[in-house]
Amino acid sequence: MTIRLQRFGDHRVMPWKNGLGFTREVIAHPSGSDASGFLWRISLATVNGSGPFSPFPGIDRTIAVMAGEGMRLTVDGVLQTPLTTDTDPYSFSGDAVVQADSLGGETLDLNVMTRRGLWRHAMQRLPLPDEMQLNIDSDAAALVFSGRVEVKAGGCAHSVDTGDVLLGLAPGDEITLAAAEPTARAFFIQLHTAH
Repeated sequence: MTIRLQRFGDHRVMPWKNGLGFTREVIAHPSGSDASGFLWRISLATVNGSGPFSPFPGIDRTIAVMAGEGMRLTVDGVLQTPLTTDTDPYSFSGDAVVQADSLGGETLDLNVMTRRGLWRHAMQRLPLPDEMQLNIDSDAAALVFSGRVEVKAGGCAHSVDTGDVLLGLAPGDEITLAAAEPTARAFFIQLHTAH
């Protein structure tokens, strides 16, 4: 897979599994798999209010707030610390009963899901005060951007903004990131086969 930039407007829009909203699917593996068949998936959801999350039995999940006021989750009856643009990503089981309560207004969140026992993932929130370099050493990886960032990857330079995603990152790739505005961040997603 070669490195490619997928813009926010090019993500596939699809209904939530529970029918209560819409998500933008960035990528699913294998390509074209549905909610019951993917091994891993990266998506962006726009949340306009409070409500339950869809259940995903057998899936491990991580969520991060990219823009907006954020939300507070109740997971299996336990109230969690509020999730905002300033907090680290939060991981939980897709088997859990999850209620999301809006902290006000519209929120854009980033979701990563992997099928337990077959794949695993890690998501890091990277503030970008200065230029930084990332070296890829996972089986697959992606970078999701919040705010304007200058990116150099695979011999190409890109100007990216919120919701744009750099895909196709593989072991040995080197990526250079530089913030083009003070609040810019990147979310670094690493995916590994579970062996």
